Amino acid sequence: MIYITGDTHGTIDIRKLLDNQITEKMTKDDYVIICGDFGLVWNHKKETRQEKKWLDWLNGRPWTTLFCDGNHECFPRLNALPVLSWHGGHVHQVRPKILHLMRGEIFEINGESFFVMGGASSHDRGPFKGDTHAVINRSWWPDELPSDEELVKGKANLASHGNKVDYIITHCLPSPFQEYLKHGAYPNDRLTDYFAELTKIVKFRHWYSGHYHCNIDVTPRVTVVFSRIMNLGTNIKNSETVVGFPKYRKNDTVFFMQGEETIFGTIKEVMPWGTLVNHQEPFYDIIPLEQTKKITVRETEILEKSMIYTGDPIEAEEAERLGEEE
Repeated sequence: MIYITGDTHGTIDIRKLLDNQITEKMTKDDYVIICGDFGLVWNHKKETRQEKKWLDWLNGRPWTTLFCDGNHECFPRLNALPVLSWHGGHVHQVRPKILHLMRGEIFEINGESFFVMGGASSHDRGPFKGDTHAVINRSWWPDELPSDEELVKGKANLASHGNKVDYIITHCLPSPFQEYLKHGAYPNDRLTDYFAELTKIVKFRHWYSGHYHCNIDVTPRVTVVFSRIMNLGTNIKNSETVVGFPKYRKNDTVFFMQGEETIFGTIKEVMPWGTLVNHQEPFYDIIPLEQTKKITVRETEILEKSMIYTGDPIEAEEAERLGEEE
């Protein structure tokens, strides 16, 4: 069986793949496709100890992991990996059971055809933030958008298949769908415009993307996935949920239990898929009031959210000022 999920961002959001009611059923005959921002080929110098630990862990799972690239990948390292012919297309081999589906390729997997075109424009660094010099070739690369040659190759491969595939796997959406979803917050670019052209000439059953950190059906046949692990061919409406939907957010103030004591504190980190030891529910790192040492708390230990604000007073003043302007 083939499953689809969204960005893993290296170690940040990979916990969705820890054993749960979906992944624990997977076998050696199954595949998991990640729609970009894989992020475990990230350090600009070399594979780090943490990357190796998680890559080895993932390679040891029963299933085979496939991914298209997003904008948060170290492209020089990714492109230096061995290139293999695999299921009708070309892949970079990260590990024997971790494969990067290269741009513009068409793959035949379990009798289904997949057109893959990774890449997207970053919205947290690089030219969009005006800090290209500080991050170029360290955490941002111009290669995040496909080259003209890759775009041409993609169209040529589609034409050779009669402009018809079962599935399209990308990181970002065609321009009209992106505008509908983000209301201009993500400017269109030559890749999103390219995808818009494909919607007019290519017949497909379903289009899956990541990038936007949400789970939503833009249309019944175009789906953005983030924290879901979905059976191929389904949409968000008909997919099964897993741990990964925490009730509380970073900087929320909450009352929680520690033994028989009720404590008040501020959430500093959210672990939607739990910890490495316990992934049955979300966990939170909370700093109690007037303390500096964090406490790791499971969601079921939180009693309720408080309306008391304990954040930076400058942020509070700014929020108040903006409220007055509105």
